[in-house]
Amino acid sequence: MPLNSSCRENGEIIISSGDRLTIENASEFARIIHEALNSSKNVAIEFESALEVDITGLQLICSACKSAATKGCSFSYHGLMPPALTEMIIASGAARHAICRHNNDSTCIWFGGAH
Repeated sequence: MPLNSSCRENGEIIISSGDRLTIENASEFARIIHEALNSSKNVAIEFESALEVDITGLQLICSACKSAATKGCSFSYHGLMPPALTEMIIASGAARHAICRHNNDSTCIWFGGAH
């Protein structure tokens, strides 16, 4: 399944992760995120359960969250975080339970498990 996005009636944009968030599709993922954050104040990702992710995908998620905060937008996810993403967060050392200034001084929803 490819990456794509759709707009809900309330204006929220949902990005479907497809089955891979890796270096091979990083530019497409970045483009979709950029377009979504320029079109809506609320952007979320819905992940495929069998997602393959690498460190590039993880970096793009973090970057998107920071960009959203700068623009006064929200960037979150719907549903469950897939095991591959959780494993990549832990393996890369990105797991943290500290306050994130990009998340309204709350625990990071991506790397701290506060969703």
